[in-house]
Amino acid sequence: MSSLVFIFDIIFSCIITLIFLYRCGNYRRQHPVTTVAVFIAWFFSILIVFILPLDISLATYRDCLSHAPATVKPIINSSIENDSSSDVCPRPWSYVNPKSYIILWRLVYWTSQVLTWVILPLMQSFCETGEFSIKGKIRYAIKANLIFYGTLLLIFVILVIYVATKVKLNSSNFTATIVAASTTWGLFLLVLMLGYGLVQVPLNIYNHSRTAYTLAHTQFKLAQIFNEKINVEERLDSLVDDVTKFCMEIKTDDPLRRYLEQIVKIVPEQYMNRIKLTIDDFDNNRISITNRFTDSETEIQLIKLHERLKKYIHVHHRVQVLWRRTINEAFYLEDILNNEKHRNHEFIKQNPHPPSWLRQKLFDRHPTLEWYAYCLIRPWALRLLGVILGIISILVIWSEMTFFSTKPVLSIFAQCVNAARNHYSYFTIEVFCCLSIAYLCLCAYYTIFRIRVLDYFYLSLYHLTDENSLIFAATFLCRLTAPLSYNFLGMIHLDQAITNKTDREETIFTLTMGHLTAIPIVSIGFNFYFPMLIFLLSIGTYFRLGSRCLHLCGFEQFFDDDDVSSEYVDDGKDLMNRERRSYGEGDALSNTTTAAQRLDRRRVLEEKYGIKSASAMATNNYYRPNTVNSETRPLLASAGEASMNSSPKTTVRSGMYSILMEKEV
Repeated sequence: MSSLVFIFDIIFSCIITLIFLYRCGNYRRQHPVTTVAVFIAWFFSILIVFILPLDISLATYRDCLSHAPATVKPIINSSIENDSSSDVCPRPWSYVNPKSYIILWRLVYWTSQVLTWVILPLMQSFCETGEFSIKGKIRYAIKANLIFYGTLLLIFVILVIYVATKVKLNSSNFTATIVAASTTWGLFLLVLMLGYGLVQVPLNIYNHSRTAYTLAHTQFKLAQIFNEKINVEERLDSLVDDVTKFCMEIKTDDPLRRYLEQIVKIVPEQYMNRIKLTIDDFDNNRISITNRFTDSETEIQLIKLHERLKKYIHVHHRVQVLWRRTINEAFYLEDILNNEKHRNHEFIKQNPHPPSWLRQKLFDRHPTLEWYAYCLIRPWALRLLGVILGIISILVIWSEMTFFSTKPVLSIFAQCVNAARNHYSYFTIEVFCCLSIAYLCLCAYYTIFRIRVLDYFYLSLYHLTDENSLIFAATFLCRLTAPLSYNFLGMIHLDQAITNKTDREETIFTLTMGHLTAIPIVSIGFNFYFPMLIFLLSIGTYFRLGSRCLHLCGFEQFFDDDDVSSEYVDDGKDLMNRERRSYGEGDALSNTTTAAQRLDRRRVLEEKYGIKSASAMATNNYYRPNTVNSETRPLLASAGEASMNSSPKTTVRSGMYSILMEKEV
């Protein structure tokens, strides 16, 4: 039975990981190697939620055996136990041979370290490059990470020299130095993540109970998404123009032609007609463009074009899906807000979009039940959940600030675990620790999912996360796995390096990985007092100091008392009205906007917000002005499309065409 619990936790963690990976990514578009690496990283990060509590309950049992009467011999490394011990120390219902935990923790830790410091950075560079060959991708990945690995090696050498001056350096101390250095960096990240998540998670849940506030925030996001939609479509238009011009430049016998065909294959279907019509127009006028650059320069331009095109095709798809989901959410919140005022307790739908199949099954024939569910139960349930999670966050922050105090014990989590340990209530220990670690993981991982670095890293649960962002999240999760475990063990006073109580048995995790005492400067102060900064970060998050700084720097943030935010909200209302009027027609805003619509929108943005066109900000112009003969041949747009023909031996007027290559900021 005990082994079944251990196996069930592993299988359950695997299922949760698969669900999250399926919701975030798209396994059909991802490379299998990327899917496997990300799965392993995410799986180990979730596994600690269920396995560490079992290790803690086992430590309680082993501690009982070590303090049992002399007739009862403590058994640590064997599954065979003296029968007399069962009367003094009840055996945990989830008992597993400690050797299993030793193997598991070593596998989890060192696999995570290899992934986060070696494999995942290379894979991230491999995925983001525009190189066409596997060899070129690998070469780029190695070059791109040389500075990273060089800096990492320099820091590690300095740490080893520092440790060697303090203690005698041997294989054990060398391994402990690696663990201490990596975990310290992970603890630094963990403090930043928890300082944001512990406040933002309960606050967001509570704010969702305020329908008017949530609707205004959604309308604000709606205006931002539509602005991004226009910007991305302008950039994509410019890139498709570049592809078209390269199609007219590269000759049929040019070795770079196959690279160009790979670029054409990934062009979205709605843009393919433009390439065909442009080439047909050049064909009818017998015009061709020559490339005045060398092959190496042209190849570099093709690589950059391929890289940008891949990125903006994904961003374009993501923004379109986000637009549809956000507009549906806005209509849904508008219906709830309008129905909250109805006294007949019947839910009246005004959303032009059809509801989800679940809402149709549950509420189509029961409008009264829908009103009670969404207008009465939902707000109060969210308020209650937000308050409960807020109280838990306060307890976590208090325990983080006081976990080093052992006399008296000020950590609330340590008090709860000690009370359960005194009664040998293993099930209570496991459930309490599992829920506590799960909440810490929720707050830390929530922060990772909220990180957005321009258009490069974006995590979403609607199959919109690209490979680069999946690897980015996996790298962070790997670095947080061990620090989360160390931090929680310190909060419940199961780390002797913090409590200085050598008479209490520790977890197999701590016995296997060791204490963070290899680097003296870390063990003396950092691990004790740095978690206290969670309090300062939480205060800053509650008062939205970071958002206010971004707002002052020109990155618009939602504030319910801000004039600019009110303008964005009004803009979102106008977009909702336009979508309501255009729903079911050919010019619905959910589709790709036309050039005229983008021009009108750009004029509004420049007049209202001072936002300039993305294409107007492109700075690098590469001209192809010379007149020479060149030859073109049909290009394959996609696997199932017809070829595009063009004629050879045609000329062009000097200075007539140019390629605008965007300069990345």
